[in-house]
Amino acid sequence: MNISFHEYIPALILQPYIETYWKGNFNLNRNVDFQQNVIPNGCIELIIHLTNHHCALNKEGESYHKSPPFTLIGMYDKPYIVKFSEKVQVFAIRFYPDGFRNIFGVPPSEFLSTYEDGINVVGKRLYDFCAYLKDVETPDNKVKQANEFFIEQLSENRKEYDITHMAMELIRQKQGLMDFKELTDRIPISLRQLQREFKNHYKVKITDYIRVTRLNAINKYMLGTSSNLTELAYHLDFTDQSHFIREFKHYTGVSPKQFLKEKTSFLVNTI
Repeated sequence: MNISFHEYIPALILQPYIETYWKGNFNLNRNVDFQQNVIPNGCIELIIHLTNHHCALNKEGESYHKSPPFTLIGMYDKPYIVKFSEKVQVFAIRFYPDGFRNIFGVPPSEFLSTYEDGINVVGKRLYDFCAYLKDVETPDNKVKQANEFFIEQLSENRKEYDITHMAMELIRQKQGLMDFKELTDRIPISLRQLQREFKNHYKVKITDYIRVTRLNAINKYMLGTSSNLTELAYHLDFTDQSHFIREFKHYTGVSPKQFLKEKTSFLVNTI
């Protein structure tokens, strides 16, 4: 493997908002042309580069550029490519989209399906936090400091009654296996109002978030060695195997069979 990866659990109060902290080392062999296809997981990543060697990303219609020291990667609905020419070391925070909004008070719609310099999105408070955390020596201490910072941010910015957070949390708990009736039965608001809130804050439809959340169940298949596609399609409530394959290909760019042949070129982070 050309990658090492380790996850750390956030404080209990933060778990409805932050999926995980993680530390990654990429391109351990220092290949000049190493790249990974990153599979969407419905989350937002804050990437803190720990050295001067960064990955390279591109925005639609642009060439690849060295990513900012403190990079925010938005919620994608299709795979994107990350390139490495040197060994890259990072510490990162994976936010749920509603969690990012409640922690920073910033709508993730500002950087949907793209990346931005985190400083331009959140401001000096994020720069000060990332610059400090970069120099904290051990991962456990980084997690401790991050917990303290995000708990303080949450106390300042959390919405008292956030229907999108309620809806997204329910969708995640159900792994995307639910319909609109179940959602509106549990959340006291009309579907039209809820859809409008989703579009305002996240620029996505509820159906889009349900689909990408259900993809995480598909991701578990991708991380395995083999699976019965017919059974998997049935258990994940797809109409048939063809429907499952179409959905798989939408989010990965390849068929399940092709994915298994090229597995090492994909970066899959399930939630």
